[in-house]
Amino acid sequence: MKRYWVRVGREEHEVGVDESGGALLVGVGGRSHQVELTETVPSGYTLVVDNVCHDLVVQDRAGLRTLYLDGYPYAAEVGRTPRAAAGGRRAKEARTEEVRSPMPGLLVAVQVGEGTPVAMGQSLVIMEAMKMQMEIRAPHAGTVRRVHVSPGQELAAGQLLVTVE
Repeated sequence: MKRYWVRVGREEHEVGVDESGGALLVGVGGRSHQVELTETVPSGYTLVVDNVCHDLVVQDRAGLRTLYLDGYPYAAEVGRTPRAAAGGRRAKEARTEEVRSPMPGLLVAVQVGEGTPVAMGQSLVIMEAMKMQMEIRAPHAGTVRRVHVSPGQELAAGQLLVTVE
């Protein structure tokens, strides 16, 4: 079994991954989960955890991964030791987050304006990619400091959408 330490925000988790037998068994917090991961497009996956299906987009920028799980962004650092995960950038501690496009597409709607207070998980923008719409949500509660895009705009993967403090 391979062991990893994953930091999401300020929380660190020890994760065990067993790939034997053709299935993935993932242990987190003393619980085991059966996991299937299928790449559907570059950096886009269908993730099935204990028979529950999720959409996952992975964006890797300068060693910090942003995982978009069902449209919710999570900044994550992964290491093979506890110190490796804890020693990286700590963007969440500053509580300012740049929300970026997980893939190329078209911006359909902006749901917030500058100065708008937002709750964690609140929809910020709606984008369309591969004929599907995806809500990009606030990574934490805060205030929208800047909206960097407008409806109808073509988006590149990793393009800055909204800054939330």
